[in-house]
Amino acid sequence: MPFRILVADDQPDAREALAGLLEQRRHRVEVAACGGDALRLVLEGGPFDLSLLDVHMPDLSGFDVLEQLRARGRALPSVLVTGHPGPDIEKRAMSLGALTLLRKPIVPGLLDLVLDELQSRLPRPPA
Repeated sequence: MPFRILVADDQPDAREALAGLLEQRRHRVEVAACGGDALRLVLEGGPFDLSLLDVHMPDLSGFDVLEQLRARGRALPSVLVTGHPGPDIEKRAMSLGALTLLRKPIVPGLLDLVLDELQSRLPRPPA
């Protein structure tokens, strides 16, 4: 089942590479170049099944986006991505309800595991 996925990263190469991986897997992808744009897309653009948010963006960080979505009752399954992981970043990501934290560059096999996990969490239609 294809998902509608938001990818937010201020680095164009990283953003487009991740969007390309997801599109190859037949998901519908929308991209944002900053946290503020990501927040607007979620609040104004309707439901997403998943967001992949860069931790470090210049206006709103991935953490900020998660916090603001949660405060507005619009939380969604999210994965934070960073080129500089560490225990403090991972702890904060999990405390904000992120599914996981992935290190850039993202390994396609790990991305597939995240998508499989999301699929398993979705309600199944009655038989």
